[in-house]
Amino acid sequence: MNKSFVKLLQSFAGVVLLSMASFSMAATYDYDFDADENERGGQPLNFGDLNVYGYKDGNAANAYLDSGNLAGLGVCGTLLDQQQGTNWCNPASDDNLQVDEMLEFIFDSAKKISVVGINGAHKHANGEWVSIWTDTQGWDYLQIAADKITLGFYLTTLKIFGQGDFGYKSETTDNLYVAGINEVPIPAAAWLFGSALLGLTGLRRRKAAA
Repeated sequence: MNKSFVKLLQSFAGVVLLSMASFSMAATYDYDFDADENERGGQPLNFGDLNVYGYKDGNAANAYLDSGNLAGLGVCGTLLDQQQGTNWCNPASDDNLQVDEMLEFIFDSAKKISVVGINGAHKHANGEWVSIWTDTQGWDYLQIAADKITLGFYLTTLKIFGQGDFGYKSETTDNLYVAGINEVPIPAAAWLFGSALLGLTGLRRRKAAA
């Protein structure tokens, strides 16, 4: 069998293997706030490439991770003393997103966000809308459907507001937690294209060496 043809087959096999591996890597980021973490509060909270800040009446407060029923991120005005390695929220200051409170999410780099998960009762206003601000789209007023708000664009900073007058809409939900943020995965076609380039580059180098 022609050696060049054998090398071509080897390169093609490498491309296929790389592409198959890439399919498994094209997974969605899921900041699973209500999963396997203890309750904790601080300014800010860190989740890898994401920092989360809390604000109350425009002033810095404690972003808070609640791990109970209908859990997620909220804002806690006052933390109790550290208990078992965790900063618990003073019950009097609650720990969900309420009136005049805001959560700020800052990513290390621009992310294309598809869905923001919401937990909670959504008791105030009409129970369906939430005010947000992003560094790429500005203000928006989005409907909560199936406990989520849908975005679908790139951003580095996302702010989610409880009920109150924040300069855009005064009617928005409160008594809620931000339960997760999903980034749009890199399309499998992009991984396939990148793998193919790697395979062709390798083949070209082998030809040059020959």
